[in-house]
Amino acid sequence: MEAAVECLLRKVVGPSAVGTRFTAPLRQLLQVRFRGLAMNALLVRALEASGKFDGVFAQPAGGNSGTALGAVFEAWHGLYHERGRVSLGNLCWGPSYSAEQIKQVIENCKLRFRYLLTAEELIDTAVAQLSENKIVAWMHGRMEFGPRALGNRSILASPHDPYSAENLNAYIKHRESFRKFAASVPAELASEYFDVGPNARYLATAGRVREHYRECFKSALLGRDLIRVHAVDEADNPLYWKLLHTAGKKTGLPVLYNTSFNLFGEPLVCTPRDAVRSFYSSGIDALFVGNFFLQK
Repeated sequence: MEAAVECLLRKVVGPSAVGTRFTAPLRQLLQVRFRGLAMNALLVRALEASGKFDGVFAQPAGGNSGTALGAVFEAWHGLYHERGRVSLGNLCWGPSYSAEQIKQVIENCKLRFRYLLTAEELIDTAVAQLSENKIVAWMHGRMEFGPRALGNRSILASPHDPYSAENLNAYIKHRESFRKFAASVPAELASEYFDVGPNARYLATAGRVREHYRECFKSALLGRDLIRVHAVDEADNPLYWKLLHTAGKKTGLPVLYNTSFNLFGEPLVCTPRDAVRSFYSSGIDALFVGNFFLQK
C-alpha cells in the first residue's frame, strides 16, 4: 500500500512541478517546501533530475518542526530587515553531553564499559566492529535537528555484510523489508559511487548507484539502481567523516549504511539514557556514546 502511494505521489507532484513555467529568477530560487513531501527522497531526486530547474532545495526538516525555521527567517527578514541569505549549516543544533554526564548514566545502570582515550582509538574500535559485520549504534556531539540521522545519532552497518539490511529491519527497527537504508559516504568521494545531487548533504535525496557498485549495495537499493545517499562533508561532521575514511582503508569501501538511532515508533535518541535503553532493547551489537564503548 505504502509503495503504491509513493509511486502515485511522484506521478502527480513531479509532473505538476516540472510542467510549470518559471521565470529565470524563480528557477534559481526554487525551494521544495511541501511540508512532509519534502522528506520524500525519490520525489526530490525526480525534481533534481528533471533538468527544468537550476537548483532544487529540499528543506531538511520538512515536518512540523521545520516551522521553527520559518519563524526564525520571518524575524530575520521582517523584524531585523536583513536581506542576506544564511546557510543552514550542519543541522547539529540539539543537545550534547559531557563525558561525566555519560559516565554517570552508564554507572547508574551498572553497566560495564571501556573508555577510549583518543578519537583514533574510538574510530579504530568502531571500524573493527563494523568489519566483523556487527551492528553499531553511534552517538556523538549535538543531536541533529529534524528527522534525519546525519552521523551523530545513527545506527551503522557494513554494506559488505549480506544480512545487514535484514538484521536492521527485522531485529532492530522491526519494520517492513521494503524500507531501505541510506549510504553515508565522504562528500568528495560520492561521485565515484553515486550520481547524486547537493541535497544529499542532508540525506534528502536519492542517487543512482554506479553500475560497477550495484551488486555491493543491492540490499539497500530502491528499485533497480537508486539509493538514499548521505554525502558527509569534513567541515560538517569531522569525526563521522574520518570514520568513513577509516572504514574505506580497512575494507576498500568508504561507505556505511546509516539509519536513525531509534527503535520502531520512537523518536531519535537524544540523551545517553535514551541510547542505553534503546541499545539493550534491540539487536544492536555495540554502542559508542561519546568515547564510551559498550558491547553485549
